[in-house]
Amino acid sequence: MPHPVSRRGVLAGGLATLAVPAPPSSAGPAGETLGALATAKGLTLGASFAVHETDGPHGERYAALYAREVRSLTSELELKLSVLRPDPDTIAFAPADRLFAFAERQRLAVRGHTLVWNDDVPEWFKALSRREAGYMMDAHIETVLGRYQGRAAAWDVVNEPIAPWDNQPGNLRAGPFLTAYGEDYIARAFRLARTLEPRAKLVLNEAFTETDDARGATFRASLLALLRRLADRGAPIDAVGLQCHLSSRHRYDLPRFTAFVEEIATLGYDIHLTELDCDDGAFPRDIARRDAAVARLYADFLGAVLSIRAVTSLTFWQLADTTSWLYYRDLAERPRAADRPRPLPFDGTFARKPAWTAIADAIRAMPPR
Repeated sequence: MPHPVSRRGVLAGGLATLAVPAPPSSAGPAGETLGALATAKGLTLGASFAVHETDGPHGERYAALYAREVRSLTSELELKLSVLRPDPDTIAFAPADRLFAFAERQRLAVRGHTLVWNDDVPEWFKALSRREAGYMMDAHIETVLGRYQGRAAAWDVVNEPIAPWDNQPGNLRAGPFLTAYGEDYIARAFRLARTLEPRAKLVLNEAFTETDDARGATFRASLLALLRRLADRGAPIDAVGLQCHLSSRHRYDLPRFTAFVEEIATLGYDIHLTELDCDDGAFPRDIARRDAAVARLYADFLGAVLSIRAVTSLTFWQLADTTSWLYYRDLAERPRAADRPRPLPFDGTFARKPAWTAIADAIRAMPPR
């Protein structure tokens, strides 16, 4: 799960209202946007959205891109516990309020990300006792869902429950919520969320399942086993989110991955692709060749996965290269570099790239939902 520290500090903005200009002429023929193409097939298409990007010099163009191109916004940082609760006495709702207000003005759905994540807690939270951490988990869910009740179409209730390197039973991720309630923290969080959000899609979101390597195999097996246990307990999970941060450095066996996705579907869950992008670091430095390689990877991956009717939602992790976590990470690690990552369907000027065409073609080719 991308969570670059360098982007967190800019979230403390006020409640300024952003005026969105008319879409630029580069939008193409009427209706020819990714969001419109997906809607015609019954697929919800969205992207993560960072309210602080609207405060920069590119803010109006950034907002216009989202208003035009997608139908759903995922909160990138604004609803994470470490951002909402920087200290025990503060609940910083202002950035999330801005995101919901923007989405509602533009008639875009919201995906709330995320309520419970063992790997994203502020330092003060780590000092809580087991009993206090359990109480705070419940209180946090009740507080956040109480404030935004009925305003989000989906919630990533539990994020990244699997982490084999933590050496816990079931390969579960260690952290205060697991310590407080054991594995039952997951079902407990979903049950509590359902009492407050009877109509929103409740999602369990996981990473690292798509690669054809030992890590991918471990995550796939561990997630399937966990989903079966949760189904036996009657946890009210509507969909499973697969992050799908693609990489030029990894191998992909798409028949094997699609078989895994189909297996999740047989358990009765919808599948959401929740954080799609492409780390192009191992692709050629030449921009034309690199963009072509990124487009091919999107085409191959989406061509396979969107053929599965249980996949009902597709979300990119940002839309434009220069607002990607990969771009910000690279900027911090290589401040003087002449080249930067190009992981998304739009470039730094918010113009379409070959990846946009590959994604659009995959959506056109998919069976309707």
